[in-house]
Amino acid sequence: MRYILTIREHNHSWAGRGPVQTTHSTAEEAHASLRDYVARNWDSEVGTERPDDPEHMIREYFSEVPEAYDVCKSE
Repeated sequence: MRYILTIREHNHSWAGRGPVQTTHSTAEEAHASLRDYVARNWDSEVGTERPDDPEHMIREYFSEVPEAYDVCKSE
């Protein structure tokens, strides 16, 4: 079983491109990739000090930017 992480913008795409998708062996790897994505984009998208708790960081990031994410199983 594989897990797919999808990140997409609300209401429009990035310069005509579709959502970003990555495939992972486990749900934990997909969530680690999500944490890395948020950490890489935090300064330019949010601009405040990053929370220490990774789950809090993810919740806050996606409440600030016009993006959404999903981790789903794929067979």
